[in-house]
Amino acid sequence: MQIQIDKSKKTPLYRQITEQIQAQIISGEIPDGFQFPSERQLADTLGVNRTTVLNAYKELKADGLLASHVGRGTTAVRGTDQKIRKTDSRREPMWEYLFSDYLKNRDTFDVNKYLEMANQKDVISFAAGIASFENPPVRAFKGIEHELLSNPKGMLVSPVTGFSSLRKVMASYMQKRSCFCHPSEIMLVSGAQEGIDLAARAFLNPGDIVLIEEPSFFPAIQSFRSMGARLMAVPMEHDGMDVRILEQLLMRYHPKLIYTMPTYHNPCGVTMSTAKRVRLLELAAKYSVPVLEDDPYSELSFEGQTTAPLKSMDTNGNVIYLSSFSKTIYPGLRLGWICADRKLIHHFSGIRQLIDLHSCCISQQIVERFIVNGEMAKYVEFIRKEYRDRRDMMVEALNRYAPRGLSWNIPNGGYYLWCRLPDGLSADQLASQAAKNGVAILPGMPAYLTKQKGESYIRLNYTFPPRDRIVRGVKILCDVMRELITAHAESDPLTENEINPIL
Repeated sequence: MQIQIDKSKKTPLYRQITEQIQAQIISGEIPDGFQFPSERQLADTLGVNRTTVLNAYKELKADGLLASHVGRGTTAVRGTDQKIRKTDSRREPMWEYLFSDYLKNRDTFDVNKYLEMANQKDVISFAAGIASFENPPVRAFKGIEHELLSNPKGMLVSPVTGFSSLRKVMASYMQKRSCFCHPSEIMLVSGAQEGIDLAARAFLNPGDIVLIEEPSFFPAIQSFRSMGARLMAVPMEHDGMDVRILEQLLMRYHPKLIYTMPTYHNPCGVTMSTAKRVRLLELAAKYSVPVLEDDPYSELSFEGQTTAPLKSMDTNGNVIYLSSFSKTIYPGLRLGWICADRKLIHHFSGIRQLIDLHSCCISQQIVERFIVNGEMAKYVEFIRKEYRDRRDMMVEALNRYAPRGLSWNIPNGGYYLWCRLPDGLSADQLASQAAKNGVAILPGMPAYLTKQKGESYIRLNYTFPPRDRIVRGVKILCDVMRELITAHAESDPLTENEINPIL
């Protein structure tokens, strides 16, 4: 059944629905006995009032084309005198009425189009959160094929939580982040994103409340919403989330989970202050709320020592720690890890084996070898300098070409500049126009619970685009901004000298 509503037509909406269903029943596209969705379901699908669908169903019943039965709902009726005008042996399932609540709750923002755009040759992409391809960690992969062939058992299967040898290595690796844990408290996952999804599945029921920073990492928003969670925003300040508002929300709503990215936050690049970290952990302990710490960027510090994770300060076991090698070693190396209480790891592994069983065996062996032979530490030190240079190139280009009113942060690490646009400039419109000129950016809307809040922001990634294209890309982007600002000013009928009545 296919119904198209056109609210611009003079024909009443219920008549549009009636006529389309009538035609499809008579033609045979809707078979005799087909069960229709309830009035409420169809109204939600079409975006109309329930009364509109109720009136359509009434007319169709009066015409003898629908019948209602207790326990069976509303079904199609095609009498013998109704001539079949169309025969189609292929009838596609009514997908929109079969989808689960999980899929219906899914956020519609599609990151894949930005990944596809990033792979196009002629596009300078500041959009995707991807590491540089220009400086691959050759030593991580060199000779791995010989090791795999000499030990083929390592390619067969991994435990759900990961190879025990790598978990031991990761426990030592966490000690360097001031987190002292046992290998049984480590689980290897296919990137930190899978860790977020596992936590969402483990803790959340429909209607449960999750507190997040705003703006926030938009795939996390999507994961929580897909579980039917209610999200509440804690505003970001220059040194992390506003813990006063956090406390008010904890006191009033008793949420199920707090999600935070305390170091080189995505998208806004902020690092949470020590004082706020201490207060966050105090509040989490007081109200017995788990904290999901997403920490993919802390090793990418441009100034001095790396910031210790929240997990290192946690004395009550409230923090579930996530991180990823995709942001350090290589973007296509989809491997991350969770560090949490062993009871949680046990439950996570039970959920995980229903999804993808275990992380890639080859990726696990590459990472283990890269860490153990000392090359990982060398490579991270190299890319810190590389990414700092790229950040500085982007900032200098913005200083040179930015139109008046554009502002941005200068992060001490991580991947991104978070930019506030000049007044009146739409991020969505800018992203569309910039793409036509060969530059991809990520608008700020998906990082907010209310999309309109993100209309004035864009995120620029400086790690992925080639060094020799960063300045050119920034210039093109700023030129597009000026064009849109000029066009907006020319289309505005009001001038500074006009006085308009207030009604």
